[in-house]
Amino acid sequence: MQRQHPFLSPTGLVLTAVILLVLAGLWVFTGGRMFSPGPLTDLRRGPALGGADSHAAIADCAGCHQPLRGEQAGLCLECHQDIALQLESGSGLHARLPQPNTCRACHPDHRGADFDPTAFARQDFDHNLTAFSLIHHQLDYDLAPLACESCHRMEAFTVDQVACQDCHAGEDLAFMRDHTAGFGAACLDCHDGADRMADFDHAQTGFALSGAHETAACLDCHREAALTGLGSQCADCHQEPAIHAGLFPLTCRDCHNSLSWSPASLDGAAFDHFEGAGFSLVRHELDFDGTTLNCASCHVDSLLALDAGICAQCHTPAAPQFMESHQAEFGAACLDCHDGVDRMAAFDHATVFALEGAHETLACAACHTDQRFAGTPDQCAGCHAEPEIHAGLFGLNCQDCHSPAAWQPAALTNHSFPLDHGGEGEIACQDCHLASFTQYTCDVCHEPAEMLEEHNKEDIFNIAGRCTECHPTGIKDEVVD
Repeated sequence: MQRQHPFLSPTGLVLTAVILLVLAGLWVFTGGRMFSPGPLTDLRRGPALGGADSHAAIADCAGCHQPLRGEQAGLCLECHQDIALQLESGSGLHARLPQPNTCRACHPDHRGADFDPTAFARQDFDHNLTAFSLIHHQLDYDLAPLACESCHRMEAFTVDQVACQDCHAGEDLAFMRDHTAGFGAACLDCHDGADRMADFDHAQTGFALSGAHETAACLDCHREAALTGLGSQCADCHQEPAIHAGLFPLTCRDCHNSLSWSPASLDGAAFDHFEGAGFSLVRHELDFDGTTLNCASCHVDSLLALDAGICAQCHTPAAPQFMESHQAEFGAACLDCHDGVDRMAAFDHATVFALEGAHETLACAACHTDQRFAGTPDQCAGCHAEPEIHAGLFGLNCQDCHSPAAWQPAALTNHSFPLDHGGEGEIACQDCHLASFTQYTCDVCHEPAEMLEEHNKEDIFNIAGRCTECHPTGIKDEVVD
């Protein structure tokens, strides 16, 4: 009798059918759990996703596993919408991963209810995939290893930037106080851990810091710690001065540079209104009604020329009587006397020419003819014609004999020496006074050698220039002891 095959016998076939029916039933009623390699994680990290607050709460294996129907990552993203949004927008950590669609490569499961898929992913996580390198953050200041929790809020795994401040302030409080005041508390806006700001060059931003900008505090420009979105034009930070508001284009660098606002340059040369135009604007910032004076207030037709009469047009309505008498006495050429500081406010004529004697009561026009003030001579001969009696003889040092009290009497009016000396009538001044009225000589008529010999015989020596001491009247044989 031939032996039956054990698997093909009626009994074997019945048993096989029964086993298959049992397995099919288990598949239907357990959702495939009979094939699970292990329990799912039961850790809960926030609100429920897809109706489950943990993987262990997912009743149907098909929620995560649908063989031959697509990638498993697609099923993960149906619940983890925040991760899906990162991948869609290209932002966030998961968008930086080289293979973001292989979730289980970093977050496996079926390893027990206490298994933490997120903690498992951190074991081999490359932190360089984030925007912050750990190259300078391996150890704390006390040389203890830095844990993830030192910087991250572990629930959402976000960076706690307050932790940056707390940690670094503990090492250098004064620096962090100034640094936070200057740049704000958003550390990651500037720092990447490498650190890219260690050798930061402001010129790389497209705005080089030169001149006065070089020493300016960061907050002078980065108000409220705004580090991005700042303009690079002067007008973005500097309000246009009222003195030329609306008169010039906003290309400030045409006249100004970063060294200082003043002096500006005009036609390529440094310009200061006082140095360049001879008129200070220190007292001409506001009009009489309090409005701001600008360039066009005085330079109506051209910045390079002052319009004739513009001063009087402005000042006359404010003080009509004064301006009428002032112009009648001094004329309309205001800039001949006024420089805007104003140098004429407490003018002392003595600083130019002391008005003494007869000069004190003279009208201004007596010396300042045609209302001309600049260049008026300060020498006697500049105003007084030289008298004919000594024209060309005694130079222009009139003050040697005359005073401002009056031209006459002069210092030598009382001439003690007779002018008819020699008995031949009145002699000319220049016969004895060769160079000056204050000096004389007798040598023109009296032979010096002969006179010296005669006086030596009388034991009289050193007589040169002293004749009138003994002969005050010039009479022959007169001697005064």
